[in-house]
Amino acid sequence: MISTARLRPGIAAKAVFLILLLAGMSVLANWFCLRSVDRLDTVNKTLAQSVSPARLALAEAKAAVTAMGLATYKTIAAADPESVRAAAGEIRNQYEVAVVSLDNVVAYFPSQVETVAAIRTRLDRVYGLASRAREAVLNGRPEAARTTIDLLFEAALDDTAFQTNRLINILGAEVKTVVAQAETEQAWAFWAAVIVLAGGTLVTVLLAAGATHLWVSRPLQRLAAHAVRVREADLVTLPQDDPMLRRTDEIGTLATSFNRTIAELDATRAELAAHYQRLDAAINNMPQGICMFDRDRRLIVCNRRYVELYGLDPSCVRPGTLLGSILQKRISGGSAETAAYVEQQLTAVAESQPLYLIQELDDGRVISISHQPMLDGGWIALHEDVTERRRAEAKIAYLAHHDALTGLPNRVTFRQEIERGLARVDRGESLAVLCVDLDRFKTVNDTLGHPIGDQLLQAVAERLRQCLRTTDTVARFGGDEFVVLQVAADQPVGGTVLATRLIQELSAPFEVAGHHVVVGASVGIAVAPADGRDPDVLMKNADMALYRAKEDGRGIHRFFEPAMDARMQSRRTLELDLRKALAMGEFEVFYQPLMNLKSEKVSGFEALLRWRHPVHGLVPPADFIPLAEEIGLITPIGAWVLRQACADAARWPKPYNIAVNLSPRQFAAGTVALDVISALGASGLAPQRLELEITETVLLQDTDATIATLNELRDLGVRISMDDFGTGYSSLGYLRRFPFDKIKIDRSFIHDLAEQSDSIAIVRAIAGLGSALGITTTAEGVETPFQLQQLRDEGCTEVQGYLLSEPKPASELGPLMSMCGRRLQAS
Repeated sequence: MISTARLRPGIAAKAVFLILLLAGMSVLANWFCLRSVDRLDTVNKTLAQSVSPARLALAEAKAAVTAMGLATYKTIAAADPESVRAAAGEIRNQYEVAVVSLDNVVAYFPSQVETVAAIRTRLDRVYGLASRAREAVLNGRPEAARTTIDLLFEAALDDTAFQTNRLINILGAEVKTVVAQAETEQAWAFWAAVIVLAGGTLVTVLLAAGATHLWVSRPLQRLAAHAVRVREADLVTLPQDDPMLRRTDEIGTLATSFNRTIAELDATRAELAAHYQRLDAAINNMPQGICMFDRDRRLIVCNRRYVELYGLDPSCVRPGTLLGSILQKRISGGSAETAAYVEQQLTAVAESQPLYLIQELDDGRVISISHQPMLDGGWIALHEDVTERRRAEAKIAYLAHHDALTGLPNRVTFRQEIERGLARVDRGESLAVLCVDLDRFKTVNDTLGHPIGDQLLQAVAERLRQCLRTTDTVARFGGDEFVVLQVAADQPVGGTVLATRLIQELSAPFEVAGHHVVVGASVGIAVAPADGRDPDVLMKNADMALYRAKEDGRGIHRFFEPAMDARMQSRRTLELDLRKALAMGEFEVFYQPLMNLKSEKVSGFEALLRWRHPVHGLVPPADFIPLAEEIGLITPIGAWVLRQACADAARWPKPYNIAVNLSPRQFAAGTVALDVISALGASGLAPQRLELEITETVLLQDTDATIATLNELRDLGVRISMDDFGTGYSSLGYLRRFPFDKIKIDRSFIHDLAEQSDSIAIVRAIAGLGSALGITTTAEGVETPFQLQQLRDEGCTEVQGYLLSEPKPASELGPLMSMCGRRLQAS
């Protein structure tokens, strides 16, 4: 359905309507004019069609009357009857002509019927008198005929002619009257047309003016006034109920478009304001100072950072300020711009060339200036304070070649020094590379914490510097590993003397943050050219010599020997084989029995890992377990041992306990509890039968987390034992922090029972401590009956060692489980 609003005419339609109205008025006026002209023309035609024939008929009638008079006179004057009868016939003919003519006049002018009737009466009288005169003549009375004519006929004839003339005059007057009336009507029609046309035009003009004002001018004036408000930044849209917005014509379209444009302008202005605010915030929060100049060297914009960099007054950097004025302000403010700098910048501006320079200020700051020309002839410049960056770069450059903790040269710098030293070796000199490693540094880190360890490393670095000549170099490679390059000294004497001094100095106590710390050092030495001419080869050989020194007892030095390389290669091969051993199923679990001294029966077994190498056979644990610890394989291996031991113990005929050793690395991995739960779940072993043995080293690593893990295991029902008790620093402290189920006395105390009385005292003290705390005490490494008896006398709870049985695979444990203690000893 079409709404009425859609049917409302537009301005063009309204203008067309007014034009059509004016045209209608004009047509009406023309119609009046044409009608009056047509009326006059009709009158003229009518007169032309009636007056002329009427006059002609009257003329004919008058001529006929005259002819009747003449014929009458001929009758009187005729000499013979024939002439009289001929004249009488003519009279009659003329009479008839006159009658017909008069009838014609009546036909053309019906209004003159009475006048024509009067003339007809007189014509009949004339005709009658003519007939009397004829009869008189035919009767021979000519005198009577003349008398009639003289007395009556001529008067009647004249009267008839007079009436005929009068009728002619009447017709003329009537014609004039009709014409005058027609002309009058024409004049009235003309003026009526003029009045109609003028009035219509006036009305149309007034309507057009009013409509134009109402429909066009006033809305346009309102829109113009609103546009002025918009220009004055008062972006207010027209009210929604404004009549202009409800119009459907061009003004309505214009008003709607105007309103929409204002709304869009308002939204655009708001968006531009937001963009400007963001841009202003971005510019004023830039870490760089920014300034922009036009082609006339006048400032367009600059940010707050630019003002701060040079300590300028904000009033000096208003838009439009000349570049020269700003530069003078910077110079007067002490920014250290020189005439050369000013000239350089002005030249770059004049030539529209990019410019990058570093400017140092009087206060020590360094400013980086980047000048970039723009297409319009202006330019933009970035000013950045790069003081800290320069310092950081210098620091980075320093750290790239030095150790961050100690300030010593690092591996990169040390290698460069070796290369320079080897150049002197080519000229016949020798040099030595000494690898220095601190002994017991890990213990310091674990017990006192890494901050103390770091301070210790700094103190060690300082002592190393003091031990060296200015020509020598000491570097730190990481951790507690230091390397010394000794040049211009006779070798191997020079290397021996220096190594001895280093060991001596580093063995002296350190005072670190109130702690009395004692470490030691081991040194490995490689000499060029005998041990190599390549920096990497020399450092590798010195490292192998260090490894040998640590193996030989620590606190000593060793020179590189070719056999060390072979041994290291063997170790590398062993490492490769070890990495495949677990996947290849080469590991086995052996079990060594534990005997309860009171019942002299087997109380359980300790699981011990063995590696059956496909080539070398059984590899001693001491050869591969430390290696597995070092390369991180002990975690998966330990989890496998736990699963295998639980599975074997679950199949034993008697509920013997099973003890499994846990590595510190397993605790560090954070999976011990999950590994235990998995092993118990897979095997079905009761948790109370599982005993986990840990060393003090485990408790040294993140003690709180370790204690939490041990408590979690205790909650499962698993027993916890402390292995190698008495060899650490804080064994008694750990017993107070965690309620262990068992403590195992280290084999070193058992071995010296016969020779050293203090070993007996230690065993006695540990056994007494265990008895007092209700903790089982187990002595490891029992190999002689004397040791067994001594331990029984001191009150130990359990013993374990080769005196009872060597470790055996699970398949050979059957006989051991059925033997008592004495039978075990006898076997």
